[in-house]
Amino acid sequence: MKARWCLLAAVCLLGLGGAAYADGIMIPGGDVILEPEVPYFTIKYHHVDVEIRDQVATTHIDQVFINEADREVEATYVFPLPPGSVIRDFVVEADGKKMQAKLLKGDEAQAAYEEIVRKRRDPALLQYADNNTYRVRIFPIPPKGERRIEVTYTELLGLDNGLVQYTYPMSTEQFSTEPVKETVFVANIRSQDPIASIYCPSHNVDVHKENAHRAKVSYEENDTKPDRDVQLYYTVSQDAIGAHLMTFKEADKDGFFMLLAAPTVERKQDTVPKNVVFVIDKSGSMSGEKIVQARDALTFCVNSLNPEDQFEIITFSDTVRSFGDALATATSARVKAAREYIKGLTAEGSTDLDAAMKLALERRRAGRSNYIVMLTDGLPTSGETDLGKILKNVERWREKMAEAPTRIFIFGVGYDVDTHFLDKMSVNNGGIATYVRPSESIETKVSSFYAKISRPMLTELDLDFGDIKVYDLFPRELPDLFHGSQLVLLGRYDQGATGKTEIVLSGQTPDGSQQHKIEARFPKEKTKREDIPVLWASRKIGWLLDEIRLKGEEKELVDEIIRLGSEYGILTEYTAFLAEEEGEVSPEEAAKRAMEATAAGAGVRVGGYAISQRDNAQAMQMQVNMAAQNAFMDAEGNWQQIANIRNIGQRALIKQGEQWMDSRLRVATGEQQKPELQVKAYTEAYFQLSRSFPRLNNLLATSDKLLLLVNGHVVQVGEEGKTRLSEEDLKLLGAKTGEDVGLAPVLGDSEIAAMSSTSGLAPMAGLGFMLLCVGIVAVRRRR
Repeated sequence: MKARWCLLAAVCLLGLGGAAYADGIMIPGGDVILEPEVPYFTIKYHHVDVEIRDQVATTHIDQVFINEADREVEATYVFPLPPGSVIRDFVVEADGKKMQAKLLKGDEAQAAYEEIVRKRRDPALLQYADNNTYRVRIFPIPPKGERRIEVTYTELLGLDNGLVQYTYPMSTEQFSTEPVKETVFVANIRSQDPIASIYCPSHNVDVHKENAHRAKVSYEENDTKPDRDVQLYYTVSQDAIGAHLMTFKEADKDGFFMLLAAPTVERKQDTVPKNVVFVIDKSGSMSGEKIVQARDALTFCVNSLNPEDQFEIITFSDTVRSFGDALATATSARVKAAREYIKGLTAEGSTDLDAAMKLALERRRAGRSNYIVMLTDGLPTSGETDLGKILKNVERWREKMAEAPTRIFIFGVGYDVDTHFLDKMSVNNGGIATYVRPSESIETKVSSFYAKISRPMLTELDLDFGDIKVYDLFPRELPDLFHGSQLVLLGRYDQGATGKTEIVLSGQTPDGSQQHKIEARFPKEKTKREDIPVLWASRKIGWLLDEIRLKGEEKELVDEIIRLGSEYGILTEYTAFLAEEEGEVSPEEAAKRAMEATAAGAGVRVGGYAISQRDNAQAMQMQVNMAAQNAFMDAEGNWQQIANIRNIGQRALIKQGEQWMDSRLRVATGEQQKPELQVKAYTEAYFQLSRSFPRLNNLLATSDKLLLLVNGHVVQVGEEGKTRLSEEDLKLLGAKTGEDVGLAPVLGDSEIAAMSSTSGLAPMAGLGFMLLCVGIVAVRRRR
């Protein structure tokens, strides 16, 4: 009888400072090599329900595996434990019987994983070595038969100055032969302290805050191969504005930071009263469905006004008219009259946009924040038609009443709008332009936007970082904070100015000007949260793209896009060639290719492609999660993913032929990047590299053909090279006792014990380094 192993696991990387967990995927292994392309198992569904109660998280995993083979198989399910966790329930159901699990200690589990890697020549399991593991033998599974596995465990989540982090693995793409049919993740959060921000840098989740103390986070996918772990942050605070600082800093380098701030006040009367002027294009081109949707959207906005707000409606074609003679309070009678006025709007005439903006700016009043919301579907055709002069006029009229702060939000409808013109009008006045394609609903987009800005909580924001020198902040201009929204500010800080400080966030509230003080620390070194530099780089690239698009291409800007894209593995449609070309690209060739692409794009102002370019730049600047990286919208409005790139922590690997290359080596210095050390895969040297630098394991697990930077040294892993590393080799790479390559640190036994003792949860013995973990089904085929 010969055996064949297939390992079914859902892979998880260690969360940035949080625990890592496990579920299922298929990884071949064992003595007999069968057809690896045969999907012996598929996952029918993968459901995750998380209950977080004041930092104590209970995770319940429910999975059903289907034997797709035409023969009976025998299986073993293996479940590595998160650090400091306690298993509450472990159920494997087979023919109505529940089976008992056996605990494998860390050394025993590591040896088992390493042996499978050697035999199967599959590096994936390097991620799971050195973990204490539960193992369960599963009775033979008949052809097309199912087995259901349920795991429940509890852990204490750390509290870092008001910030709580939870991590759950979903990274199965590189291992699963078939998509997961149904993936559902739901986390219910309850907290005695009010919940301020909820932030997920890994996924586009739905967040529903039931009240100040309860929230629900969820997402669902069907027929997909999830490739990122769920990383969930939330902050708690008793303050009206809850704020928290997160940092990342390597030694002797400038640091990165991310500041989260969100209102915790829920009472409607605590919103800041505002002035709103609605400006609606009713020229002849708006006839038909456009004017119907515009009327419905405007009606929604008027109905959403708060009683203390003041508003006015201005319509324009070749003539400009207004609902009233001035801003007036949104009383029930005035709102009712406005609805009747809106019903009578018809589309006719040409477009005098300049006169409409002049009247809108004249309607402003000092003493509170002013918002102008304009909707138009074309270029000005009457009155002043020179776009440059219109922009200058708007700036001049706005400055006449500098004491009345104003933000201009614009909706461009259809493909006939000039995106550069509308973008400049909005961005130059503290707002943003949104575009509605012909296939999209005007009513839906305008209504969704206005619902978000209807209740301002803190306006005219200003930040003071004290003695800490910060720079490269994104967004460049701080937005107002609205009910249900949050500020996500990313930036850099000088390595020479670190330590404790008091950040002061000030702005206008219902009670007048107020300050919110945040006790913060900018450390000299902290490398736990590798997602922060990547998110910062993405926002800066988006800003650079907008600068090129609106002001013209400049070599310095293009060079910076290439540098950031190469260092952090963030590619755009203009730099996608970095992942497509074979071999290396010289800096001169990269700059030339990127300049040609950006020059062609920057010249397009009207049409679907112009809107796509603007949406691409905005998506990067507004990006809240890493899952949106390396994609762009084409001229038809469809998202395109750039292939051959994989982001892993702060690193990125680009596939060149059969080899995965560290993205920082992609743009060469003009000379061939020769490896200083070659290591033959699956030999003792290969495993020495893994053991000496355990934080490299998630990179090594990608492939057995790699070109990596390790502490500044180029290391090649492949079919040729050393089979055993000498002490000099390891010293060259910087291997020292208790140290590694400077990637994100892991929890040690003392930290696990300390965390567990505060919660009353007993730590498992000998956990050691809990770098990565995976739930595994090992399948033995009988012959």
